[in-house]
Amino acid sequence: MAELVYRVGEPFAQVLRIVGRGPTLSRPLAIEEAEAAMGAVLDGAVDELQLGAFLLTLRARGETAPELAGFVRAARARLPDLSLLCVDLDWPSYADAHKQLPWFLLAARLLAQTGVRVLLHGVEGEGPASTRAGLAALGVPVARHLDEVAHALDRTGLAYLPLELLAPRLAELAALKPRLGVRTVVNSLLRAFDPARARAQLIGVFHPPYVELHAEAARLLDGSACAVFKGSGGEAQRTPEKPCRVLRIEAGRVREELWPALSPDDRYPWRKELLEVGRLRALWAGELEAAAPEAAVIGTAAIALQLCGRADTPSEAQELAERLWRDRPRLASAG
Repeated sequence: MAELVYRVGEPFAQVLRIVGRGPTLSRPLAIEEAEAAMGAVLDGAVDELQLGAFLLTLRARGETAPELAGFVRAARARLPDLSLLCVDLDWPSYADAHKQLPWFLLAARLLAQTGVRVLLHGVEGEGPASTRAGLAALGVPVARHLDEVAHALDRTGLAYLPLELLAPRLAELAALKPRLGVRTVVNSLLRAFDPARARAQLIGVFHPPYVELHAEAARLLDGSACAVFKGSGGEAQRTPEKPCRVLRIEAGRVREELWPALSPDDRYPWRKELLEVGRLRALWAGELEAAAPEAAVIGTAAIALQLCGRADTPSEAQELAERLWRDRPRLASAG
């Protein structure tokens, strides 16, 4: 029997036949098929029944790296041109409900203070410890227009672009979780799609198997340098008491690094904390002593610094991050 190939303009039922005909007849989409399928979804050419069937079929089976790469291609093709933002580091934040404070925002600020142009983007999130609540506590505005993103990057090196401004249709798809009961492949797409095509991309995932998935998708896309690791709560944030396995993707090649734990559990209590975003500002200002969050900030910054070419090895990057953290008041005044 001839293999089905989905093309733009064909009925979307053809996609569902490819992915949903059971364990012996179904198969993953090729990268071009995935691009065409997600293009149809983003263009509104798929009805709600088909969309739900597609998203839940992929959720149950799990997306492949070629599928994820094709979905990213489709999303990028429908974005405004953000290349003039000249972003050095793309930092997605799509964990919608944090059980810990978003300490990684301080790592992003630390890099921005040293001249790295950092673009954060994400969804609104839930609860008192959301990324946007943390940004508000730090005085970092959520952009209302694309011009504000460029201005913030030029002025401070750090900007936050909300998904609903960047890609309204993707924001609608991301918001389907309450209706479907689960996250979908859209969540993976958003972590991977790097809207401004930055020089480097930092991706944190929640489940370990997604590390390989994102690494292989990044290799297939063959664009920015990329680092992927299992982050705290699904964000790009080090968990200080555990070693951190990082997959680095550069020039179409993947290599693995194992970053050591930052301190034993008993010295760095990490799992339970007060979800008060003012603590972010207090730690940055030196008004709060919190060993585990400080270690997480420095360790996260170290991975990003090496990815951005500021250090050659994990140990050099860790030393640089520690020095920058100590020097942050002087760097702030110099800026």
